[in-house]
Amino acid sequence: MSTAAQLAKKASRLFTLPDIYLRLQKLLNNENVTVDQIAELIAMDTGLSARLLKIANSSFYNFPAQIGTISRAITLIGHKELTNLVLATSVVSSFKGIPPDVIDMDSFWRHNVDTGLVARHLGKATNLKDTEGLFVIGMLHNVGKLVVLNKKPEEAAAILLEESDLLPWQREQEVLGFTFAECGAELLKIWSLPDSVIDAVEHQHDPQSATVDPVITSILHIATLAASWMEQETKDEPSIDYLQLINPSAWETAGIELSDMDEAIEHSQVEAWNMLGVLSSTIY
Repeated sequence: MSTAAQLAKKASRLFTLPDIYLRLQKLLNNENVTVDQIAELIAMDTGLSARLLKIANSSFYNFPAQIGTISRAITLIGHKELTNLVLATSVVSSFKGIPPDVIDMDSFWRHNVDTGLVARHLGKATNLKDTEGLFVIGMLHNVGKLVVLNKKPEEAAAILLEESDLLPWQREQEVLGFTFAECGAELLKIWSLPDSVIDAVEHQHDPQSATVDPVITSILHIATLAASWMEQETKDEPSIDYLQLINPSAWETAGIELSDMDEAIEHSQVEAWNMLGVLSSTIY
């Protein structure tokens, strides 16, 4: 039986970070880099440029005036936040080509977008600085599911289609010997993403086990269960009450009130369609 690390290593040959993100990271490592140089690089990818301008001019930021150039967007958003947005909006293309009969990619990315938006809103409520980083984590938190679908389709089908009294991640552990979250974390390690991102993804179901940044992990834990609840609310069938699965300690660790999550869910329900519209060209 393959381990999560072995499966992620095999998948990493197919699922790679977008070249534009890698080039941007390299460019930003130069402390003398200018806004014009960054804008010139991003302008080479017309699709990415259009997506970033749409986001900059959306309610995601609520800037008071129209932003017409990438240079202006970089100046307002900042280098780190821009890098996060490039990763969040470009990584979708890394998973193109998964057959629609295997998974509904619209629903998959809707869940991830909801998770990212809820996490970002909760981060703002707790006055965290890197809220765009939370959006990225939300967008990436479930990529392990796609790895398993690609490399172990029969086992994935058994997990997703067969009824079980176990919670989804418990069922994953039973069938695979590891969870989608653990597999996703291994892929993010190969991608050399920050430890805080990897740790949050790995421990999203048990935030009390986080060792790098328990606050970020607790926010992701709350956000992904909120997104699952939002998804189930659209289905007319008995389902798991995901909100009841939120670890009580996560509320305290994250410093979040129930009213904060209510606002975050409402915000996501409005903003998600805008974000999905921006991403739609990269999903297929």
